[in-house]
Amino acid sequence: MRDRNERWLLNHLIELCRDEEQTLRYAAGRVKDASMKELLIELASARAKFAADLVPHAQRLGGADAGSGNTMGALGRRWAMLKDRLVGPTDQRVIAEARQAEDRVMATYTSALDDILPPTVRDLVEGQLAEIRRAHGRVQSLTAH
Repeated sequence: MRDRNERWLLNHLIELCRDEEQTLRYAAGRVKDASMKELLIELASARAKFAADLVPHAQRLGGADAGSGNTMGALGRRWAMLKDRLVGPTDQRVIAEARQAEDRVMATYTSALDDILPPTVRDLVEGQLAEIRRAHGRVQSLTAH
């Protein structure tokens, strides 16, 4: 079992953001609608920035730069590839998958704010969560069409 401490939590958020960036970029490559593609690329870039903004805080706690993502994210992308091969991608299915991924990110960030987050990074994580909530609303509005 992992020791959950401040460094672990920050590295977890960094991995999550990097993973979500890859997932959103993969989704952007699967949609046909230009506005959907643009939104997904924009959100992917935001997740990359979130990770980059968190890295110095993790390093100050002795944490090394986290990896490029985690196993669950890679499995999710492989599952999406398999579904694409079986039934082909549809914009609505891809956006629904992106919304589910945003749900997970939002839940993890919300939980992090209730956890042992270093006080020096709390404002940053709160700001990132506010942006994630706005992005979630934008993605959710696409699934309503």
